[in-house]
Parts: sequence; C-alpha cells; structure tokens
Amino acid sequence: MPTYVILLRAVNVAGHGMLPMADLKKLLTRLGFEKVETYIQSGNAVVDANDTAAKVAQAVAAGLEKLTGTPVGVVVRTHEQLDRMIRENPFAAEAVDGTRVHVGFLAGPAGKEAVTGLDRIVALYPKRRDRYRLVGETLYLHLPDGAAETKFTGKSLDKALGVIATARNWNTVLKLHAMSKR
Repeated sequence: MPTYVILLRAVNVAGHGMLPMADLKKLLTRLGFEKVETYIQSGNAVVDANDTAAKVAQAVAAGLEKLTGTPVGVVVRTHEQLDRMIRENPFAAEAVDGTRVHVGFLAGPAGKEAVTGLDRIVALYPKRRDRYRLVGETLYLHLPDGAAETKFTGKSLDKALGVIATARNWNTVLKLHAMSKR
C-alpha cells in the first residue's frame, strides 16, 4: 500500500483556517486511510492509501470542504518524491539552519511565466536576500533573513506560479520524509 504525505495549505496559520489535528486525523481515518499520523499544527499528515496521489488529494479536499465549509488546498507527495526533492536541494549547504530553507510544494506544474513572476518578487524587494530555485513542482527558497518578512507569500506565489502551493521549512520536510519511510 503506498504511503503519502498530505500537506494542507493555510491551515492554522496566524489564527486563520483553524483545524485541530485531531479532527484532521479523524477525517483521514473516516476516508479509509490507514496508519494515519499528523505532524505539528500546520496541516501535515502521513497516510497509507490504496489510491493514486491525485485521488487522495481529491478525497481529502472534498472531506475538508465538507468539514470546514470552505475549500482547503491539498498537495500530496510520496516518500520517493520527498527523497528526490531532498537529494536535489540547491540550498543544501544553507539548510544546516532548517528554518532558513523552505520548500514550496506546488499543486501542479508552474505556469509559463512563473520564473518571470518569481524574479519580479525578488526585484521588487532588493533589500531582502531571498533566493529561489524552481525545479518541476518544487520551489526551493533560501530565506537568509528569516521567513517572517519574506515576500514569497501565499498570494504573491500563487500569482507568480499560476498554481497554488504550500510551503514548509526544511526541518518539517525532513521530519515528514522520516515519517513516510515505511
């Protein structure tokens, strides 16, 4: 049975999208997933499911909308995808401080103008030293000045990428990778 990492967008962030992880775990269990584990309060789960990643994402999105009354962005990755993403991290040296490197998980392929849009974000804020690398459906971010003031945020990234994304710091990525190794 395949193992999937489920990443929810904008859950329990700055007091918005409140979703207790106990409720998420109950929902995932009701949806028929096995070995359900959640990690911290920002909408991360690891499950086993006899379905494709796309069908898992659809089922979770529908279940969350029914539970919360509002759409919730859902991105799903396999352990193997996380493994490759970790190996290919262009900011591996900087990831020693796992709070300064983040990964944006895209819900699909980036739009044709994604790089132009991302470059625009960098150009608009020259005092920020933020850097990025877009590799397939993964956006690597090095945020040497910290994530609190970065301009690589939900709405600006959605506009630049042409697809929704949800980000996690490197420490969380490594923890989810370890949890999904079954």
